[in-house]
Formats: sequence, C-alpha cells, structure tokens
Amino acid sequence: MLDMTTYVFGAGASRAAGYPLANELGNWLRDWAEHPTAHQMCRDSIQELFDIYGDLSNLEQILTELDDPRPGSRVAAHSPEMRGRLRLYLRVAISELFRTLERELAPLYERLAREKAHPGDVFVTFNYDVACERELKRSGLWEINDGYGFCLNSEAIPPSRVSVLKLHGSANWLESAFGGNTGFFRGGPNAFGSRPVIPKWVIEFFGYPPEVRDPEGSRIFGAMPAMIMPTLNKRFYEQTSGGRELESFWEDLWEQATHALKSSDEIVIVGYSMGAADEKARNLLLNAPTRHARIGIFCGTSTDSISNEFAARGYLNLYSYGKHLFEDYLGGCAASGRLFAM
Repeated sequence: MLDMTTYVFGAGASRAAGYPLANELGNWLRDWAEHPTAHQMCRDSIQELFDIYGDLSNLEQILTELDDPRPGSRVAAHSPEMRGRLRLYLRVAISELFRTLERELAPLYERLAREKAHPGDVFVTFNYDVACERELKRSGLWEINDGYGFCLNSEAIPPSRVSVLKLHGSANWLESAFGGNTGFFRGGPNAFGSRPVIPKWVIEFFGYPPEVRDPEGSRIFGAMPAMIMPTLNKRFYEQTSGGRELESFWEDLWEQATHALKSSDEIVIVGYSMGAADEKARNLLLNAPTRHARIGIFCGTSTDSISNEFAARGYLNLYSYGKHLFEDYLGGCAASGRLFAM
C-alpha cells in the first residue's frame, strides 16, 4: 500500500503556470482592466480604487479596509454600500482575470501529476486557479463530481482518485443565490444553498461531454465567485440578512483538510509563505500533522523560517533541497544526496 501524501500549494506553486503571486495581484488586475474585453463594472471599480489609493500593489490591505475601514483610512468616508460594491466587483475581476489565464501551460503541475501523484493523495491549495486539477484530470487521477471535496451527484462521472481541497475557494465556483431564481418567490434561510455550483462551461473546460452537468448549476443568474478574498481578516461565510451563509460548507472543507494532514505519511508544502495574517491556515499546517510525518518544504526564501516554525512545534522529519523551489522537489529525491534535515 502506497503512503499517503498531502500536498499544500500557495501562489508560488502556480507562478510557473502563469498566475500572479499575492503581491502582484493588484497590478495584474490593473493591467487586465485596461483590456477592452474586461467587464465594465470591474474596470470602473478598479479605476476607482486606483484613484483612491494611487497604487494597487497592496491589495490585501485595500480589501481589508473595504471590509472594515479604520478611522482615517482612505475609504473610511465612503458608504458601506459603495465599499460593498467595490469588494464585489474586485471579486468578479479576480475570477475573470484567472479565467483569461486558465489555458496557459502548467509544466510543473503536469510533472507532479505524471511523476509524483498517486491515488489517495490529497491536494490542499490556497489558490483560486484551476491549473492543478486540470493536470490531475489529464493524468486520469481527478474527477470533478467529487474531487473538490463536495459532490455534484452526477452519475455520469466516475469517482475521483485524488481530492483537491481549495480552502480559499476557486475562480470556477459560483455562489448562486436562491438557485438563480428571479422575480417574486418565497426564499428560504439557506439562500446560497449547501455548496457552490459549477457552471457548464467549467465542466466542459475539463473535457467532459456537453451532457454532463452540475444538477444545481443550470440557473446561475446573479451568481458571484465563491472565493475567500485575500484580506487580513478572512471570513469563511457570506453575511446576509438571514445570517451567515455557506459557513458549514467552508467548515467541512477545512475539516477534510485537517483529516488529510493527520492521516498523511508525507506532507509537501510548495510556494506558500505561511504569512502571519493567514492565522487559520497556519494553525492548520502547524498543528494537524502527526509529529512523525515527513514534511517537505519548498517555499523559496521562506523555507528556512517555515522549517524553524515546524521544528519549534516538535516536527523533526523535515527536508528540502536545491533552491527550495517547486522544480527542485520534482527533480530531487531522498536518494539523490541533495536531501538535508532542517
């Protein structure tokens, strides 16, 4: 029986697939908004924020202030409605930007799927992009019906052999309010349903035939991307007049990740800096694994500091090699002589 591996991906893992790092996202959005095909409301909102801040490089701070403006901040005088509109269209803009990049080559994920991944492995990612699951699908390991940690209930798709748990959501998930219904009707307390929906163009993007559908994804009027925005105080729910929506969905997804880390013989962290603001993610990674798990850390210049944090928690079976990059993990192994204990 093969050992179980859980892979943990941050933005650095998707950089080679053409996606921006966290500190690049604001400026990438600014460039994207200049294209004539960009959504007009997104373009206007990005320009509005640029006019307010003069710079979008610290998007995390901007989004944090839109959520909860400090006295004296640049958006403190703006109404909650205006701040809410800017937040919404930034979320849509990020999703649309990532959709323009989704067909880029992903050579490192392709190698991972072909050379390293095995049935039973789990891929925990904090990224919005679809590059990882696309390459796993091409290798015959991942299926969309249950491969995201929730089930579409499609009998036409076989079970997935690996799981991709996207703990900050995905550019290809949608939150569809009231099942896409419009007009006058009686809504229930669970406005966004029990999970995100997958629109038909996403299923076709992964190569499924046109007749394969998410049964809940046919009506998506007014839907918005199901993504946790990169703020300093992340909220894993949607606040509505009826209370917190989708909170149990996010809790279940994180619980699945906790179980995977506890059950893994090996954990490989790639391109994730474990920033201090990501308190929930840091607690997950530093506390869930068993102390005997082998932990590979390939996070570039953050590798030493991350390994020191794990060592301080009693994890001693730590390794990395080369320049501590994704390609170093793919090209090396314990027997190569490049492995070293932290």
